[in-house]
Amino acid sequence: TFEESFKSKARATKNLDQLSRKMCPELRHFVVFSSVSCGRGNAGQTNYGMSNSIMERICEQRAAEGLPALAIQWGAVGDVGLVADMQDNDRELVIGGTLQQRITSCLQEMDGFLNQKSPIVASMVVAEKRAGGSGNLNLVDTVLHIMGLKDLKSVGIHTCLAELGMDSMMAVEIKQTLEREFEIFLTAQDIRGLNFAKLIEMSCKDSDVKKKVEGGEKDEILTGLKLLVALVGDNETLDQMYVKLPTKEKPGKQEVFLIPGMEGSYSVFKNLAAKIDAPATCLQFVNSDTNYQSVEEIARKLLP
Repeated sequence: TFEESFKSKARATKNLDQLSRKMCPELRHFVVFSSVSCGRGNAGQTNYGMSNSIMERICEQRAAEGLPALAIQWGAVGDVGLVADMQDNDRELVIGGTLQQRITSCLQEMDGFLNQKSPIVASMVVAEKRAGGSGNLNLVDTVLHIMGLKDLKSVGIHTCLAELGMDSMMAVEIKQTLEREFEIFLTAQDIRGLNFAKLIEMSCKDSDVKKKVEGGEKDEILTGLKLLVALVGDNETLDQMYVKLPTKEKPGKQEVFLIPGMEGSYSVFKNLAAKIDAPATCLQFVNSDTNYQSVEEIARKLLP
């Protein structure tokens, strides 16, 4: 409840603020521990986030009055606490895109925080994004791992995740992992109604999309090879510096000179030539050893 959360956070900080002003006028440090969930939000923990936010507002007010104040937004902390109890064989958990921060690291960071002026700071270990999902896990295995389930044999695939033991922290981690690792965007309500049957269906659709993409990339490569062959063109004309192009030539039109790009072949202009209503000549690079530095140099070499 809000009242229970406020007792240890908001009310305790308010009492410490009031008493320290009277009893400790020479106080050097006033430090409270907040959470990154205060700034980012966490489904099912509105009371916890609000309690932390009140602590931070108290610190901001103290700092504005010239009093010592520091609120540290910690991410997941390892070694002790709730997250440490959730760990299985010291295996790191990814919660809300963060890993557990060791106590030694927290103490080291706090030394730096005590020597700066901002009343609100944050410390967390951001989990590295892994392409293709969490490690080598697929969509279904990733959710199983987050929920601490071994395999699908032990659960009913049509039972919603909430009934299988998904709490608010797991729901947030599943939502953020689906977005970050698999680019699947669901609302908090969708997550609560999710089951493994739907996850299997989503995983199959994702595999079909990947196959289509891979197939499309293959088609593009084949097209590129065909295009390369087309650019090479007729071997008999590759050693000719001037190649007359077949155009819709009309009387009185001035001749057009075309210079190909790196491929150096007239073949690249075949489609264009069919739409030109003037005489056209392609100037090919027959001496590949020449190091041209500008269009002017190319023109001086090729034009009569």
